[in-house]
Amino acid sequence: MAFGIVTGGARGIGLATVRGLLAEGVCDEVAVIDRVPADLSEAKVYECDVTDEDAVRRVASAIGRPPDVLVNNAGGTGPDPENPTATPFDTFMPVSMWRRDIELNLTSVYIVTRQFAREMAEGSAICNTASIAGVQPGGLHAYGTAKSAVIAHTRSMAQLLAPRRIRVNAVAPGMIHTSLWKQVAPTHEAFVELIGDRIPLGVEQTPEEIADAIVFLCSDRARQITGQVIAVDGGQSNRPT
Repeated sequence: MAFGIVTGGARGIGLATVRGLLAEGVCDEVAVIDRVPADLSEAKVYECDVTDEDAVRRVASAIGRPPDVLVNNAGGTGPDPENPTATPFDTFMPVSMWRRDIELNLTSVYIVTRQFAREMAEGSAICNTASIAGVQPGGLHAYGTAKSAVIAHTRSMAQLLAPRRIRVNAVAPGMIHTSLWKQVAPTHEAFVELIGDRIPLGVEQTPEEIADAIVFLCSDRARQITGQVIAVDGGQSNRPT
């Protein structure tokens, strides 16, 4: 029986991934690691801050087994309670916000991978959630920098784990009307207007569409794919500059 772990799996892309892994038969059982716990029928949820190495170690002990599939999905950005006037779009944000975004979006991936990958079996798969912000420069400086580094980490780990036949890939989601974008475009209508002609295919992406790519990369159908980053962005990263 294949066992999966999804960080940040209690909602959004993470929850869609949990459901996809189970529905497609990639995993028979999935555990969720999330800072904000939720009562899910699909998976057992372990409350944990993935930027805390000791907390991740305790959760690994509670889970008691290495995964066959590891999805590093936890991440994000947003306002800083210590700096209420600052935003993730600021060119010169407070250093505390910069550190928070790097810790949450990059260091957490390393901590979780380091904890679990050392015991993962041959044929296992890891998929990291990057972002289009890590592919194209934009207004989300710290977040984009962290996600760009996640892509570099993905490619490096793919090489390092290849002798053990463990594959490592990433997806780069495009624009989804999440809480981050709701800071700029509170309504869906405003968000559609905001994205305008940024997306060649003309529509935003959904958590389920991102999850489809993650599930594929973690499945046996992708058994010869490693060190790759798939942009699920409606063609945004391929748009002429």
